[in-house]
Amino acid sequence: MPHTTHSRTPLLTIYEVLRRSVGSDGVDGRAVQKALGLRSLYLAERLLAALSGTQRRFRTPQEFIEAAQELMAAPPHEKLEFLFRLHDADDDGWIRPRELERMFHLSAAEHELMLTDAEFDQLVQAVMEAGDGDRDGRIDVHEFVTMIGSQPEMYRRLSDYGVSLLMPGARARRRNQLPGANFRGWVRNEVVLALWVIAYGLACTFLFADAMLSHRALGAHLYIQIARGFGACLNFNAALLVVPMLRQTLTRVRLSVLGRIVPVDDAVMLHGRLGELTCAFGVAHSAAHILNILRTSVNPWLPSYLSGYILLTSMLVIWIGSREVVRRSRRFELFYLSHLTYFVMIAVLFVHSKQFWMWGALPWSWFLVERTLRSRRRRERTHLLAATLYNCGVTRLDLARPWSFAYKPGDYVFLRLPQIARHEWHPFTLTSAPEQPEVLSVHIRTVGDWTRTVRERMPALLRHGDAPRVQIDGPYGTPSRHILDVPHAVAIAGGIGVTPFAPIMKSLLLRQFDDTLSRPQLKKLRFVWLNRDQRAFEWFRDLLERLERADTRKLLEIHTFMTSGRSELAGGMLDFARYVLHMRARGDLITGLQSQTSLGYPDFDRLLEAFYRSPTLPPPEVFFCGPARLERVVAKSCRRLGLRLRCERF
Repeated sequence: MPHTTHSRTPLLTIYEVLRRSVGSDGVDGRAVQKALGLRSLYLAERLLAALSGTQRRFRTPQEFIEAAQELMAAPPHEKLEFLFRLHDADDDGWIRPRELERMFHLSAAEHELMLTDAEFDQLVQAVMEAGDGDRDGRIDVHEFVTMIGSQPEMYRRLSDYGVSLLMPGARARRRNQLPGANFRGWVRNEVVLALWVIAYGLACTFLFADAMLSHRALGAHLYIQIARGFGACLNFNAALLVVPMLRQTLTRVRLSVLGRIVPVDDAVMLHGRLGELTCAFGVAHSAAHILNILRTSVNPWLPSYLSGYILLTSMLVIWIGSREVVRRSRRFELFYLSHLTYFVMIAVLFVHSKQFWMWGALPWSWFLVERTLRSRRRRERTHLLAATLYNCGVTRLDLARPWSFAYKPGDYVFLRLPQIARHEWHPFTLTSAPEQPEVLSVHIRTVGDWTRTVRERMPALLRHGDAPRVQIDGPYGTPSRHILDVPHAVAIAGGIGVTPFAPIMKSLLLRQFDDTLSRPQLKKLRFVWLNRDQRAFEWFRDLLERLERADTRKLLEIHTFMTSGRSELAGGMLDFARYVLHMRARGDLITGLQSQTSLGYPDFDRLLEAFYRSPTLPPPEVFFCGPARLERVVAKSCRRLGLRLRCERF
């Protein structure tokens, strides 16, 4: 392949795939389908025909790439002519309704978009009404270009369509770096946690060195010195391990001035990391003692060693049960049951280590006090009022709200349903608003045995007139509860991660119509929601529709993304038809909302920068709840722009 300015773009990858796939007859539709990752062979063949023109085929991959490069450099009207040829299936110079319908069906399949026959008819009708100027039932190339040119935004997007279709996975353009923004973003989101981690590392280093040197002065062997050093670290970590789980205390800390310097938002992550380090120190401590046993004739069944074996076993059980593969599996109870061995671990640790009481007495006593208070609160029971099943696998439970139960938007609770599992407590965000006095709602995604049983049994129990008993532990605070306290906020949700933001938006809705309720400081909330398919928007759509109708003060701006859609196919005729329908106030075909859903993943750099540059608003604070992989992408964009990011992990 000759060197060109595009040789470092994804076209080079396409060239390599074509080179391996091309046959003796040259580049065919199957080779293009494989190179571009298209689901439809017909679409690949149409693209090949539209690109090759009268030539009808390319003999080599090099010819295909050169034609693609020529199209990319062409003026907009030539790109639109390419798009016209793409839709002109019989190559007679006209686009007819049946050709549009077929292409819409193919485009919907590429996006994994499910539309009804009536919706496809709406799309075809919208394009024909917009483009068929002489009303002869067909669109020629002049009418096609005129139709697109009447909508400047779609003209820009559609004129780029040929380029993006030929470059799947193209990298986003480089953004202009805001002066000092990356450093500000690192300070706002990382420096507090980094300082705590540094202090922790220094403390562990000091404890290890102090214990090791003290036993060296006593003449102990090197293995004993190492064992004592790791033992000191083990005492320290086992004491710290419980601090991030002091939920009531941390809820209060979050609302105080200490919330600015204590990494409360990272409590769950820190608990996990401390658990892994505690287990690692325990293994290292045990290994050093085992090496010493092998070196000497010490009896390995002494009481101190036996307690060590029990301690190490309990740590490993907890560690194995905490693995991602277990927590995300359909056997969540393994995670729960394995964690119950912490009672054994701590009891044995107090016996095994003579110094542990110095470190562990206060935090673990504090934890037991909280557990006692939580147990007393758990005695207050309620019952299930209703269960709603959504097609996307989400189950909504409505509970009778206890008279003394007070909470903030975004808080979460632990629920126990004795008729499902007598001893299991599971955390869920409250999706009802505090202003709703009679009901508490949670939305549960079906991902394991417990959640599946809830989905299967709760509606049946209600139908038989048996209101299932429910116990509640909570509420506990989350980072999301701060949204109403900032003037400009961006809430980014991935899938079921929308639950912390549901009660916040409900509160906004209710406060617009009730003058007795206090007005929040929030002046603008930009809500960004990503879901894989259109069914996943179902359960939250009704609330968003009510918010759009009631939002007379323009507090809310909604951005929805269907990630199974292919962003490199954005800008095609399907997009144009959806755009025309949207402009005619018929709503979005995917969600039914007035705001139009984008297909594919958002470009967070571009999206957040647009929010950042809002002329009448201060830079926003970003709130996130969703998968860890998506969190890393959002965090990178926030660091680049210097935006504060608060993450809620589930």
